[in-house]
Amino acid sequence: MKIDWTFTLDQPWTLDRVLNFVTMANQYTSQIYLGSHGEKVNAKGLLGIVSWSMSLRKQSTIALQLEGIDAQEAFEGVSTYLQNQDDALHTTYSRSS
Repeated sequence: MKIDWTFTLDQPWTLDRVLNFVTMANQYTSQIYLGSHGEKVNAKGLLGIVSWSMSLRKQSTIALQLEGIDAQEAFEGVSTYLQNQDDALHTTYSRSS
């Protein structure tokens, strides 16, 4: 299963938020990627996410892509975490199997 989700950040990510996100992403077997401005990084790699997140600003549009056997479960966990972090989160969701 493959899931693509686009959302807008209400505020920039902090280092704590990045660490929590990477920890959460590593709980799933699915491949998870984040991207913006034509750049895509593995959500399970701490250094890549830290470097990438430094370029994020308030109202950045982020693409989340999940693919694998537990993609739906991973999407539910990751998207819930992201929605709880951003008060004014705007989303677009599409799913393919």
